[in-house]
Amino acid sequence: MKYYLLLLSFLCSFTGAGAQTTSDRDYYLVKVYHCSNQQQIEQIEQYLGKELIPFLHQNGVAKVGAFLPIDHDTATDKQLYLWIPLTRLDQLARIENRFGNLNPYADTGLLRIYGNNAPAPYNSIETMLSEAFAFHKRYNLAASFTPSSETVYEFRSYESSTENLHLRKVHMFNQGGEIDLFKKLDFNAVFYARVIAGAHMPNLIYMTRFRNRADREEHWTRFGNSPEWKTMSAMPKYGNTVSKHVVVLMRASVCSEF
Repeated sequence: MKYYLLLLSFLCSFTGAGAQTTSDRDYYLVKVYHCSNQQQIEQIEQYLGKELIPFLHQNGVAKVGAFLPIDHDTATDKQLYLWIPLTRLDQLARIENRFGNLNPYADTGLLRIYGNNAPAPYNSIETMLSEAFAFHKRYNLAASFTPSSETVYEFRSYESSTENLHLRKVHMFNQGGEIDLFKKLDFNAVFYARVIAGAHMPNLIYMTRFRNRADREEHWTRFGNSPEWKTMSAMPKYGNTVSKHVVVLMRASVCSEF
């Protein structure tokens, strides 16, 4: 905990976000809960809805997203993605300080998920902290369609083998026009961000939304066939910038706020 708070303090001072003012762009904390069974997932959903999400609201977080993978649901590793948008980096330091100062021996709701003798509610939590792209500084919850139980949220992670190649891929999204192409084709992107702390780096992450699976397939077909994509993907400066990419299709959890 102390090391993590020191890292947050360093990042706040480095980015200039330590002051009590809104940053010129968002930061996103993504926490992936890894579980063994559906009972654990339901326990976490209940905890998020009743305890953690209200706690985050009290600390300045406006909306929180929670998602369950559709295709990555296995018998041994069930996951829940928690997406926490921050308007400035020092929000996270404050939240972590308040959480770290909780009394683990008191009957505190924020710690009740763990219990004293209860089975573990999850196997591990994977965490990544990211900064919004220059050409998409704020998240966007508004969509061109009305969300339903069939809505598909697509989370993507693009890793690069070096920092140079990573920044070239980020450039491709921003100055290169990939974000503009997503807008033109109505991908309903929630956010685009560069990971600044996490287990898999260097990498970038983003999330788009679709009415359903068929709508998602149609959009990606149009993207792949577009003249803009064919032109930018053939540019030598953007070649071999991604060494690994992960695609996770998800649906909104019952505790998600969008």
